[in-house]
Amino acid sequence: MKSTKQSYFLRMPPLAPLASEPQNFSKPYRDPEAPVAKQITGTWVFRAWTFGPALIMTVALTAILFDWFREDGFGAAEIILMGLVAYSTFWIALSAASAILGIFTPRVLEQRSASQPRTSLKTALLVPIYEEDPTITFKRIAAMQKSLATRSSMHTFALFVLSDTRSPAVAEKELEEYEKLKSETDGKIEIFYRRREINTDRKTGNIQDWINKWGGSWDAFITLDADSLMSARTIQNMADQLVAMPEVGLLQTVPRLLGGKTLFARNQQFSNNVYGGVLAKGMERWAGIDGNYWGHNAIIRTKAFASCAELPKLSGRGPLSGSIKSHDFIEAALLRRAGWSVRLMPELDESYEEIPQTLIDYILRDRRWCQGNLQHLRLIGAKGFAVISRFHLFQGAMAYVSSVVWFVLLIVWTIMGRSEEQNIVRYFTDANPLFPQWPHMDTVSRIAVLTTMLCLLLVPKLLGILATYSSDKSCEAYGGRLRFFFSSFVEILLSFALAPILMVQHMLAVFRTFTGNDAGWAPQNRSGGSYSFTALLRFHWLETTLGLILTIGLALGLVSLWLVPIATSLLLTIPISHVTATELSKTGLMSKILTTRENWAPPRIVSMLHHSGHDLSLIENTTDDLQNLASQPS
Repeated sequence: MKSTKQSYFLRMPPLAPLASEPQNFSKPYRDPEAPVAKQITGTWVFRAWTFGPALIMTVALTAILFDWFREDGFGAAEIILMGLVAYSTFWIALSAASAILGIFTPRVLEQRSASQPRTSLKTALLVPIYEEDPTITFKRIAAMQKSLATRSSMHTFALFVLSDTRSPAVAEKELEEYEKLKSETDGKIEIFYRRREINTDRKTGNIQDWINKWGGSWDAFITLDADSLMSARTIQNMADQLVAMPEVGLLQTVPRLLGGKTLFARNQQFSNNVYGGVLAKGMERWAGIDGNYWGHNAIIRTKAFASCAELPKLSGRGPLSGSIKSHDFIEAALLRRAGWSVRLMPELDESYEEIPQTLIDYILRDRRWCQGNLQHLRLIGAKGFAVISRFHLFQGAMAYVSSVVWFVLLIVWTIMGRSEEQNIVRYFTDANPLFPQWPHMDTVSRIAVLTTMLCLLLVPKLLGILATYSSDKSCEAYGGRLRFFFSSFVEILLSFALAPILMVQHMLAVFRTFTGNDAGWAPQNRSGGSYSFTALLRFHWLETTLGLILTIGLALGLVSLWLVPIATSLLLTIPISHVTATELSKTGLMSKILTTRENWAPPRIVSMLHHSGHDLSLIENTTDDLQNLASQPS
């Protein structure tokens, strides 16, 4: 292997520096190059139809609780309970309202490329990698390169593999795979590689390094993760849209999940592909030009990003200081602050990412995201941010804080017991006046609250199911109506089984963050693999213990019976984690459920990836070419 310094420059084009400066969150900033961006017609109506019902539902449920409690007078306990229920109701109702908006309202993203002057865009595809499997990573890159090479375009594209890998052995393998791919291509779509000597500021520093040294030659760049996959048609449409809408600084696709081999990953993949689009369409409508960025599978104007989106370090010490870890939300807010539009493009569906294969790997990734999203709480008050940008930051943090609220609500309901005479903690007579009277809720009242929340939780799922089930073409992509219906049933059951486990783990992640435990920057385990019973017990001891406590409370008649599903899920966390890590290809009939279009009728870019020998077992299609391919050695 050549020296790091040689590999750094010899595999890159000539330097084309582009200057940038870290942004100041205490001062507003306007990019003088940003065109005037007007809000899309109808956006304010969509916002009213989304946030209005969520607030009305929250107020209504709170009023019902108020009416129930006022007979006995209000104490601290009643107020706390009403606050917890109100908080939880708002976020659940907002998700339901967004899903309804996505189904029943017209789209707002204009398709203006056909009526605008056709100009070319020089676009770089950036693939930052860190200790990834070089063979699999370069197979994805090769599929995208070949897809672009076979499609004519007025735009110019090139791929940049930006390595932050520290391991010399992995880095050497990266270079081998790069040289191999370089030798197999005709040069129509160029590919470059460099490895940084010092991986300052992780992924953000990796991309910023490219902008400062080579960004001056490129009009735009597309950010990709190591597990990203995008078709040439999607890539070209993104560039077309950026040309057609000069006021847009960033266009974000809605990636579909791909590559699920285990029961857990396939469940996540099915859920994302059936329900995710409904929620994304709703978000596109109420966000308008104040959209968000998810860090990959998006196209960004290079000069705009350099001018207004370089991130500073946060002052102080601890996990909420230093480098901004969840950089994407902040970069979108900075672009919007500077006058550029940020837009979502949910209609471009040949945009993919992969999912962790096991519950444990998913939770480990979530711990990093939790720390980054909680860091955003420090930046909500930054000068010049749009109101919706601030809401995106707050919503991202609340996705994890909500688990703490749900956990406290669980404790409250547990303490309240089955009746006033069967509470775990028995309050309170005139002889014991130092404690507040615990709120009295009869069984009917609790069932009413629970049923309301459950219905709201199910709305996005049911709308996604109905939208798919009503279309013959959509159902065919999931293996037919019967298979789709059965898969939907399995997904709902699994999601409810996993929800209490994720609630506890998110609560733990929040606690770890606020007590100074840095989640670190370990490479992601994308290939899955089984965990020993000892490893499962060590990782899931808290959920198991809580499940045992609840089960004992149920057996003694001290805990409400409606907590049986939660207690069961927590008690069975270890077997659930083990079973969901099973590869479906080894389970016979189970390998045919929770399938998506990418399994039954894969788009060309997915087929190209499979033909390269990566994850062939995922394709259930029985066409002759795929059967012949699967029978050949990789």
